[in-house]
Amino acid sequence: MRVLTKTSLYYLMVSLVVFLVGSISFYKIMQVEIYDEVDDQLFTDKENIIAFIRQHNRLPNVTSGISEAIIVREANEENLVIEDLADTLIYSSYDEEYIPFRRLTFTARQNGKPYEYTILKSLIDFQDLFESTMLAMGWIFLLLLLGLVAVNYVINKYTWRHFYNTLSKIKRYSPSQHEPLKLKNSSTKEFQELKEVLEAMMQKINNDYLNLKEFTENASHEIQTPLAIVNSKLELFMQSENLTPHQARMLEETYASVSRLARLNKSLILLTRIENREFREQEPVPFQELLEEQLEQFQEMVLMQDLTLLPSQLEPVYVYMNRGLAEVLLSNLLINSIRHNYKGGTIQVILAKDELCIKNTGEELQGPPEELFRRFMSSKGASGSLGVGLALVKKICDVYRMKASYDYADGMHSVCIRLSAERYK
Repeated sequence: MRVLTKTSLYYLMVSLVVFLVGSISFYKIMQVEIYDEVDDQLFTDKENIIAFIRQHNRLPNVTSGISEAIIVREANEENLVIEDLADTLIYSSYDEEYIPFRRLTFTARQNGKPYEYTILKSLIDFQDLFESTMLAMGWIFLLLLLGLVAVNYVINKYTWRHFYNTLSKIKRYSPSQHEPLKLKNSSTKEFQELKEVLEAMMQKINNDYLNLKEFTENASHEIQTPLAIVNSKLELFMQSENLTPHQARMLEETYASVSRLARLNKSLILLTRIENREFREQEPVPFQELLEEQLEQFQEMVLMQDLTLLPSQLEPVYVYMNRGLAEVLLSNLLINSIRHNYKGGTIQVILAKDELCIKNTGEELQGPPEELFRRFMSSKGASGSLGVGLALVKKICDVYRMKASYDYADGMHSVCIRLSAERYK
């Protein structure tokens, strides 16, 4: 959830709580004030009635109506009501509903005889006033709330614009672009501090990246030269005629290890270059043609392993990517299907519109399938495997938003590449 949305929700929640508490408090205060006003009117009428009796020595005329009534009746000496104030409901045939009244009952004497007076004051006018007031308050609260949220959103969006600008630039930033991270200054102290910290951090990351890249390039260049010299010397030494069988076997093992080290060095350098996004040249690559070329190149290796290449199902598919990486991707998949196979096994290549699958026979994988695409993970029975072939495949797929997956069923390994939806430029 975005910070502006969260802030607005918090404002909304606090406003609702304040409004509810305020509404309840306002209702109670209004109710107390209304009852005080009505009670004052009732007691005033009581005083006027008693004063009228004392002055005229007779009962006042009895009046009645919908909103107010004075009821007089003779009282029983044994059950006199001195003064009683209470609420009551009286049915109105005009409105066809019960109307709330405030009732004051007291006893007054005229010519020594007790009379019970009941004065009724309607509360309906006060209720109408209260409902109108609450409705007006509700509308005011709603308008105030909408205005508060709108103003808060505009102010926050204006205040946070530098933050979102910074976030957008960080998302697009890459050390391989060799461009410093240029952020706008902000009048907000916290955002200005964030800008300065990010610029310093990105500068350090860029320097570390350049140093690491320079070290990798230098190391790869320096390692390749002595490896080539060692290989050539070993080849010359292996051609010597006076070698014993034991010496020849040791030289052969040494030569295989050095060759493996050279290939591993090249693969790791390639992985680093892919991670650094150094392959920027892209074009529509015909996967069908590349697969046909690769299958022809690996034909000799397939025959040496006594494998059977089943009829390929290749549809014309173009993928917009670097051609060199496309060749690395396909060659590593084919080499993987050859090395992780057994004598007399089969290989099948299927290229559809949205997916490339290379299937091969072989022993069931030992270990979780998700580790297959990690570096230095290879089958124990695979001779000459460096354990980085499928790691290269996974890295290339990540760069071009393709998805690599593995499955094993009915004795067949299946490595499939789900091609990106943006296959074409």
